[in-house]
Amino acid sequence: MENLEQLIARGWDVLNRCLRVFLCRLAPPNTFAAAAASLNSYAAAVFTLFQQTVRIDNLKQSISLFHDAQMEKCLQFVARNWGELSPRQHGFLYRLAPSEFLAAIAFTRFEQSSRMEDLEEAIVLHRDALELHPPGHTDRSSSFNNLANAVLTRFEQTGRMEDLEESISLHRDALELRPPGNTDRSSSLNNLAVGVQTRFEQTGRMEDLEEAIVLHRDALELRPPGHTLRSGSLNNLAGAVRTRFEQTGRMEDLEEAIVLHRDALELRPPGHPDRSMSLNNFANAVQTRFEQTGRMEDLEESISLHRDALELRPPGNTDRSSSLNNLAVGVQTRFEQTGRMEDLEEAIVLHRDALELRPPGHPDRSSSLNNLAIAVRTRFEKSGRMEDLEEAIVLHRDALELRPPGHPDRSSSLNNLAVAVRTRFEKSSRVEDLEEAIVLHRDALELRPPGHPDRSSSLNNLAIAVQTRFEESGRVEDLEESLRYREEGADHVFSNTLTRLLIAVQWAALARSQRHASTLKAYRLALSLLESSLVISPTVQMQHKILSGKNGYPTLASDAASYAIENGEVAQAVEMLEQGRALIWSQLRGLRTPMDRLAEVNEGLAVRFLTTSRELESLATSSESKPFALLAQDSTTGASQKLVDEMYARKRRLASQLEDIVTEIRATSGFEDFLRARRFSVLQEAAVEGPVIIISDSKHRSDVLIVLNDRPPVSIELDSNFSLDSIDLFGDLKLALQKVQTEPNVCDAGIRDVLESLWNRVVSRVVEKLDELGIEKQTRIWWCPTSYLSALPFHAAGPIRVVDGIRQYVSDDYVSSYTPTLTALVNARESKPEIRRHDNERPRLLVVALSDKSLPSVEEEYRAIQENRDFVRCLVGEQATREAVIDKFRDHDWVHFACHGHLNHEQPFLHAFQLFGEDRLTLLDIIQSNLPNAEFAFLSACHSAGQGLDGAFGEVLHLSAAMQFSGFRSVIGTMWAMADIDGPFVTKRFYRHMFAKEDSPELGYKRSARALRETIQRLRKRQGITVERWVNLIHIGA
Repeated sequence: MENLEQLIARGWDVLNRCLRVFLCRLAPPNTFAAAAASLNSYAAAVFTLFQQTVRIDNLKQSISLFHDAQMEKCLQFVARNWGELSPRQHGFLYRLAPSEFLAAIAFTRFEQSSRMEDLEEAIVLHRDALELHPPGHTDRSSSFNNLANAVLTRFEQTGRMEDLEESISLHRDALELRPPGNTDRSSSLNNLAVGVQTRFEQTGRMEDLEEAIVLHRDALELRPPGHTLRSGSLNNLAGAVRTRFEQTGRMEDLEEAIVLHRDALELRPPGHPDRSMSLNNFANAVQTRFEQTGRMEDLEESISLHRDALELRPPGNTDRSSSLNNLAVGVQTRFEQTGRMEDLEEAIVLHRDALELRPPGHPDRSSSLNNLAIAVRTRFEKSGRMEDLEEAIVLHRDALELRPPGHPDRSSSLNNLAVAVRTRFEKSSRVEDLEEAIVLHRDALELRPPGHPDRSSSLNNLAIAVQTRFEESGRVEDLEESLRYREEGADHVFSNTLTRLLIAVQWAALARSQRHASTLKAYRLALSLLESSLVISPTVQMQHKILSGKNGYPTLASDAASYAIENGEVAQAVEMLEQGRALIWSQLRGLRTPMDRLAEVNEGLAVRFLTTSRELESLATSSESKPFALLAQDSTTGASQKLVDEMYARKRRLASQLEDIVTEIRATSGFEDFLRARRFSVLQEAAVEGPVIIISDSKHRSDVLIVLNDRPPVSIELDSNFSLDSIDLFGDLKLALQKVQTEPNVCDAGIRDVLESLWNRVVSRVVEKLDELGIEKQTRIWWCPTSYLSALPFHAAGPIRVVDGIRQYVSDDYVSSYTPTLTALVNARESKPEIRRHDNERPRLLVVALSDKSLPSVEEEYRAIQENRDFVRCLVGEQATREAVIDKFRDHDWVHFACHGHLNHEQPFLHAFQLFGEDRLTLLDIIQSNLPNAEFAFLSACHSAGQGLDGAFGEVLHLSAAMQFSGFRSVIGTMWAMADIDGPFVTKRFYRHMFAKEDSPELGYKRSARALRETIQRLRKRQGITVERWVNLIHIGA
């Protein structure tokens, strides 16, 4: 700094010497150029000192020197000593005090003082400079550029469209003078992009936004890694594509914006003057993704980024109010997710602080008024304090006044004020409030025409208000209008999928309550949107979070099915249950669709589908040990978050490609229904070897649906209290199992109560119906329970009778199996061209066994399998590593696990088998294994058919289901912890049945269900066997 001030101190002396030496009539041109260079160095030094110290006295010194002293004193000095100058000398003197430099100083003074006179002076000076740079002048493009920027700034202050149009025109002129290869071309591309994007924001013309994006991309190409202005181009392009997302809802744009913002932030490390801006913009983009996906990690990251930005904007910083506002929005959003009042109170304080920094006349005052109003209204909803609601209404009215017709945020203010006054109506019953709310919502809707991303929200809000009037007046017209708005909102493809799903569910609920004809249509659309909602998440872990969240709609399929049953559409009820359950398995299964038949018609199309599907599956089943583990270790690191962002962007691209491919396949003759929800006629194939018994549980009603291969499905309505009582049954079973070690008698009695209740309220009625239908005893039957019912042991319901003092259960009369869905059972029976052993050929059986102090019987168990069987391969102890098990999976068609099993209630894809050392074979590992030769798996491990308590029971996420998905046709698993002592006995008896009956009509894996039933019957007869030990083992699949 001292060297800079010394340079300034010497400056005037240098200037005087230059003038005396060089401003001579006889001086050659090069001496005038030297004088200009000396003076410009002095000017730059003064201006640099101002920029570094932000001392206004330095700026004033600069202006006075160059505007007064430099011009007037220089002219006087020349006149006194040399008389009138020639035109050539006069031109060089003007170059000693360039208008552009004076304009830059005036513009900087405007930025500090906000005095419009300074901005006007800068524009005049830039126009003067342009006149001094006629066509052909090397600096003409710079003059165009500088004048354009100044005029654009005036537009931002006054809103005069003439200024914006002139700025764009000037930037185009500058760009024409900077052809490819010009070092300043990237700046002109960038500045023109900013101009046309600003015009888009005023007019809504998508052509302008598209042009801005193209220009920003061109500028970025000219600013490769290492370019000093690359971060600016990354930031600007990110802003433009995010704006396009807001207009079109295309998630690809949002994902690209996030990646670009993250890249820009990396180029703006701590200390960079634009770091706070990048933190802020990046945070806004990530929060927008949270609003689309509900992924809490995005919200937490956004809040953290906003806090970092606020720290870089201390009191006095012009952008502080923006950071206060954005951080407030973030913590308020977190409150809405978690209910933590501390977040809401912090949000209100932050909004008030932001409002204080935005006094009347501030361009962002309306935004702060609006956001503070929303926050205090939210507090009213929690506390009931009418003062908060009244304040919110006043604030919303003030905001609306600042957003007159034509303001881009007017629709938002209309909508928010409408919600507030409708809320007051709900408390005061003042009809005027309700009528005003309806008028305001209508006005907001007019400003959100078809194609507007917020149109669905406006339609829904208007629907709620009109529905409220219907509930008050009973006017049928209001009911019809409300339903019509909800239907349009749910159908509006340009709005957010999760918003549309919410509206569709509300539409179905209202229509059903009023017995409206649109109910079934609403349910169908809701189920379709529920499937689509998973497309926004790149991995199965993220998809599970959506389905297990508060808006996961776990009972939607059962609710829809119950309505179909009410209306006699039992087959359609089956279709709805199939469509809305086990969505993750369904999506993954679709990616593994066999393409042999299509390949015969169009091999290239089949290859494209398989290639894209495999990429998507690889992404969907990405190991948590990669970005997710990194995030768990340190959520603040940009590297791990960047991986997640890239996954989102890649998922979008691949999903879009696959959608186009599927459309092309459906246009092929014979493939019109490719990957569509299966019709009942196809699902019915699941019952080809015995009836499938679906148990549907809804708050509206509970039913049993019996699917038969050769006739329509049959329904049995259960008692009206069963839905609520089923939750209690689940709780009773869980409580009983917790006492298995400490109070075995209590445990035994508790499980017996559950089994008896299941028999009395459900299974006895099923058996009666099976008798009516002519289904013989000892027939195979499949249970397909929904929701929490999937954790209940229907196969062991009873006792159904007592014979010679021995209780008998439903398992004594039927050979029971389970299936997650009908589709899973159909797929388990489909032929596999990869397999073919001769019928008398033994399977290749892999045994994975690990014993320890808590599992001392494992050694006896695996030796019983291995004994006298040369087709058995064992991985025991230290041989049983994760890598070895995965490697041997493909070489064997049967597998037997004898080890610990672990549930992970927070992350079900980490349910696992314990292997050697710290190794685990997780559920995710299993589904990543596509096993073409797989037939049968015996999972002699705890909880191998048990689910975590994560709120997504309809997804049936357990190890046995994963084994079935990966290719095993039949699987035996455990519903809870298995008694180690039972392992050897069960194993010996089971495999004896599997290999002894050579004359059995059932070959190979198909014997497993009967073999298990017969083994369990033997186990029950042993001394001291408690109920939980024989009920535990179940058969799943074909």
